[in-house]
Amino acid sequence: MKTIKIGIIGWGFMGRTHAHALRAMPLFYPGAGFRAEIAGICSRRLEKAREAAEELNVPYYTDDYRQLLAREEIDAVSVCTPNALHEEIALAALKAGKHLYIDKPLADTAQGARRIADQAEKSGVFTRMVFNNRYLPVTLRARELVDQGRIGRVLSFEGRYLHSGSIDPNKPIGWKQTLQGGVLLDLGSHVLDLITWLCGYPEAVFCAQRTLYDTRPTREGGATRDLSDDQTLMLLRLPGGAMGQVEASKIATGANDELTVEIRGEKGALAFDLMQPNYLRFYDNTRPEAPLGGERGFQWIETVARYPAPGGTFLPPKNSIGWDRGHLHCYYTFLDCLARGAAPDNGVGEGARLQMLMERAAQSAAQGRWVDTGDL
Repeated sequence: MKTIKIGIIGWGFMGRTHAHALRAMPLFYPGAGFRAEIAGICSRRLEKAREAAEELNVPYYTDDYRQLLAREEIDAVSVCTPNALHEEIALAALKAGKHLYIDKPLADTAQGARRIADQAEKSGVFTRMVFNNRYLPVTLRARELVDQGRIGRVLSFEGRYLHSGSIDPNKPIGWKQTLQGGVLLDLGSHVLDLITWLCGYPEAVFCAQRTLYDTRPTREGGATRDLSDDQTLMLLRLPGGAMGQVEASKIATGANDELTVEIRGEKGALAFDLMQPNYLRFYDNTRPEAPLGGERGFQWIETVARYPAPGGTFLPPKNSIGWDRGHLHCYYTFLDCLARGAAPDNGVGEGARLQMLMERAAQSAAQGRWVDTGDL
């Protein structure tokens, strides 16, 4: 059985999430044709890297990602750092011949994302964007219905990703509220990925953005005006004329982690809410009307945790799905491709295209007009 050795670069929340997925993989995919092994951990603080390595029994740790990339036994790397470091580390990893598993967004600019995608083509290695929300049964089933033509031509759509964590004016900010971050890159990348994956890539965008406060406190005890967007609203127009709206916000009072999508087409409609991730709502518009309604109406498809083999056995498929399960399946399918020598979907080329869309949205917000989404 092939062993794939992985280095994790960045040991914050996402580094731990990637490690959790890798450690849990043998339990959830007992028939996998590979073994995943965390072979190294890199954090900017050496003490933090050491603690992580001891906690997980990982043989190597460092505070210099270049040293991790120089190790011959490392096959692939997880890049879990702040946005502004993505380009530098991803380019170095690709040039070192390491397969790349990188968190969203791909970079902090469209030009940087394009450089990563170009280098990936030159390097000939495999890559994947960590758009984990694609890899839940409810979203996989939605894509299956779209591919089967059950929705038909898209007429309208709506996507929203809402948090409430930036409402408190006295809460010290992290890097996601600074100019390298923003809710468009953070939450907007997730909802835009789902919309474009299910509906197609838009031809134009109209966007407005809001920064709630002029200043916010820093963790060092000061204050800063270098702040990014707290709320972004977009209108998207698809080729053929269909229009829809997308919102990303961290100032949505009462929200926890609320990602919802609705798509309405000529033949059907679908809707899901990842706070209730066990069911996909599907409307079959081809069913005839009848007295008292017949069988027409939204159907609740019980996707729950029904992954295809070798997944879907542990935990039992009728047990409710959890947020981390999408991360686990995203990583499993990537490593399965590596083991089989097959190119994964959702590579950095798609990440670069999405980055371009987000940059066009920001351009629209700055200029107050519709902006075409063609190449930069």
